[in-house]
Amino acid sequence: MSGLTLFQGIPYAAAPVGKLRWAAPEPAKALDTPFQANSAGNECVQKAIYWRPDKAASWTEDCLTLNVYAPASGGANLPVFVGFHGGGSVNGAKTDWDPRELAEAGNIVVTINYRLGALGFLALPELNKESKDGQSSGNFGDLDKLEALRWVKKNIAAFGGNPERVTIAGQSAGARGVCFAVASPEAKGLFQAAVIESGRDCPSVSNAEAAKSGEKFVDAIGCKDDTDRLACLRSKSPAEILDAQTKSKMTIATVFGGSAQPRQAMDAFRSGDFNRVPMIVGNTRDETRVFIYEANDLVDQPVDQAQWENDVRSRLGAKADAAFSIYADDAKQAPGLALGNLDAEQKYICPTSLAIETLSKWTMVHAYEFADETAPVRSYANVPSSFDLGVPHSAELPYVWGEDTVPNGLTVDQKKLAQMMRGFWISLASPEGVKGPVDWPAFSSDAPKRIVFQSAGITKIISDIDYRKARHCDLFTSNPK
Repeated sequence: MSGLTLFQGIPYAAAPVGKLRWAAPEPAKALDTPFQANSAGNECVQKAIYWRPDKAASWTEDCLTLNVYAPASGGANLPVFVGFHGGGSVNGAKTDWDPRELAEAGNIVVTINYRLGALGFLALPELNKESKDGQSSGNFGDLDKLEALRWVKKNIAAFGGNPERVTIAGQSAGARGVCFAVASPEAKGLFQAAVIESGRDCPSVSNAEAAKSGEKFVDAIGCKDDTDRLACLRSKSPAEILDAQTKSKMTIATVFGGSAQPRQAMDAFRSGDFNRVPMIVGNTRDETRVFIYEANDLVDQPVDQAQWENDVRSRLGAKADAAFSIYADDAKQAPGLALGNLDAEQKYICPTSLAIETLSKWTMVHAYEFADETAPVRSYANVPSSFDLGVPHSAELPYVWGEDTVPNGLTVDQKKLAQMMRGFWISLASPEGVKGPVDWPAFSSDAPKRIVFQSAGITKIISDIDYRKARHCDLFTSNPK
């Protein structure tokens, strides 16, 4: 690649098969012969999904590998980025991003695979007993991320990277992996800055709750009455695991409990007991409109008035009438638009603002909203949406994590914003702090400021207090029923 050297498919952990299926990752063994890093290798076990139209399903567990992107000009002690892909913790791979622009700008960029679905997030009492602390499971996909960071710490200097200047960054489910690392005592010293893109308020479930859901999976896969349930589970094929994962509707989420994640990330943030590094945290303007479309228009029919009203009443109880008033104009245009806007504010925007406020009490945080209305939106074949998808979840990814990840690349104006955002992301871990062509003040209780990234590199700084009011966050602070 011009301007870039790419090393692909490097194993950072042993294949998680046999006894290592549903176990903490073990470091990859030293190689006896030169490794040909010219193939991306396997994706972790997952089903095919419409938003990855050029990717097939995978049934291969030997997938714990990473890619390293380095500037072709070489260098030493270069800043390092480690990226955790999104995909709802059930889909995605290190190749979903193509961060060549970050690397060509003089950085080492690492993208990783981690275990997904039931293979990454199953919790059970028997698995708890097998864990090193005797009380944790369901966190295998997140432990993979920490193992990858240990590999980076040990090896990245050989690629020209500085192991003492590592920024971890993730989007959506990958952002929750960043939350896990920031809150994890076992990740101390493995990174020096962190970026949370559309990670909400770092939600997670307890080990006990995850284990309860795990029982449904065990039943669905046919191991419930087996005398050795783990042996039964480990005898099943990846295809059977995927089928049981779907059939059981098991919870697949970040899990807390145990030495790697003793408590919920937000509880760690409130107490100040976390890895205090400079952070960038934010969201897209219209996060979940696209999810409403995908769950309704794309597979069945648009949201109708009855569905809108039923959803609001079941969610907000006594506050439902207030919501109907707030979103009345949206509902007149399309009930799906109203539901999408409520969803975005309740599930993403307001929780993200809370996380920013909480973190900023202890460490430097820069808050953003991505609001480029021209941002490319993934193609959805021939199923039109009943409302405008706006600036949806994942819209910022081509700007930071690879312009070529969208079919036609970015326009000249979009590239202006992309270059600005990458510059901010790059400077986060620098001694001077976040720098760019415009001033982006850190968030503080005295001056709660947020930058809004708009079309053609235009930005504005707004008050997060005003932002919360405009996004109706008071509606969701309590939920009387």
